[in-house]
This record gives sequence, C-alpha cells and structure tokens, in this order.
Amino acid sequence: MYGEIFCKVYNEFGWNYYPEVFGEQLLLWLRQNGIRVKTAMDLACGTGVLCERLKREGIEASGMDLSAGMIAIARQRDPEIPYEVADMTVFCPERQFDLVTCTGDAVNHIPDLRDVEKIFRNVYAYTVPGGHFIFDLLNEREVSDSEPFESDFEENLRVWFQMTRPAEDKVNLCIRVYEDGREVLEENIRETVHDPAVICGLLQRCGFRVVKCANRLPDDGGIPGTTWNIVAQKPRCGV
Repeated sequence: MYGEIFCKVYNEFGWNYYPEVFGEQLLLWLRQNGIRVKTAMDLACGTGVLCERLKREGIEASGMDLSAGMIAIARQRDPEIPYEVADMTVFCPERQFDLVTCTGDAVNHIPDLRDVEKIFRNVYAYTVPGGHFIFDLLNEREVSDSEPFESDFEENLRVWFQMTRPAEDKVNLCIRVYEDGREVLEENIRETVHDPAVICGLLQRCGFRVVKCANRLPDDGGIPGTTWNIVAQKPRCGV
C-alpha cells in the first residue's frame, strides 16, 4: 500500500511516462489489428494516466487500484472517470469490458501464482467474449542491480532510489525521500519475477487464448521494452 508521500512523488516525479508510452503502443496495436474498443478497465491504474489516454480516444475507461492515495490523485486529475479502490485478486465487477489492461508490472507485485490465477479467472469473467486482456511482466533478462540514483524533487525535497535483485526471482526497488536533508520516507517495492511461459499456461487454464507474448506490443514499428507484453483473448461464444 503506497503512502501519501510516495503517491505524490510517483505522480510528479515523471514516472507517469510508462503508462503514457504504453497507451500509445496499445492504441497502435489495436489499429493494426482492426480492434475497436468501446469499454476498458485498467487494473492497478495508479494515477489514471492510461485511463485518461483511452478516454481521449473515445473509449469509456474505468480504473481500479489497491492504493487509496493513487486513486485520490486519479480522481483529482479527472473526476469523470470511474475509479475504485480494490484488491485485484478479488475484484470482479458485474459489468463486462471489451479491454482489460494491467501495466507497470503490477502482476509481478503478486508473489503467489495461486493469487495470479485468481486474478485471471476474475478478469475472464468480466471480459466480453472476443475481448482482450493485455498486461506486462518483468523481463527476467532485463532486471538487474542498478546504481543508486538521486535527484531533486522540490526545493527542499530529494529522492533517492535503487533497484536490486536479492534473489533470482525477486526484485526490490528502494525509494527514500529526504526533506531538508532528513529522511522522511523509505518505501521498498518488492516484486517477483514470473516465468512468462508459466503465466501464459495459467491464462490458458483460465480459458484465455494467448495471442502474443513479446517484448514489444505493436506488430511492427513498436519500441522493444524491458518487459514482456502479453495479449490474451477470451474466445467468442462457440469458438
């Protein structure tokens, strides 16, 4: 659960670039494949950047996140988009969506594959037949220890962060915030590196058809990334 200070740093420090870039790549992939989307749900939506991009495209977008702080910022940014504070392992709205997304390696925040499967089964229930579930995963070949990075955030606020890999299947992002030289926050974001083949197998067990698993989303012209992009489709009735 992200604290208030972390949510502010996330929103204003420039980390919204990823959902912005992902949104453009997603819209390109949809156009390339002739897929029209009317409704979308973004799981672990953070501050709502992807929802806003989809809304500008004429898509009726909704979002949910476990962090009340993130959702508060998302609602401030666009009060018209429906947002909900919820746990995606149990989240299962009654309505269905043409598109469900889950980015920012949110699935890697779920260490237990049994919980990942619960998410997939829930998503299957609220995806329309023929609809798509698109999400990303950390690429195990791209995750490594990094040098600490430090930068001014505001006049009296400084942010320090470092990514480490304490175990083969674990990643930790440590973030420290200093105010007037005094540490006011340390946040450790722990993630699990999941095998994409195992994740794709879980999707299939839940009824999805795996369309794509690659380090770029668009079929051509996409930007290779440090994550796997996985596209799953709920079969149409009778198919």
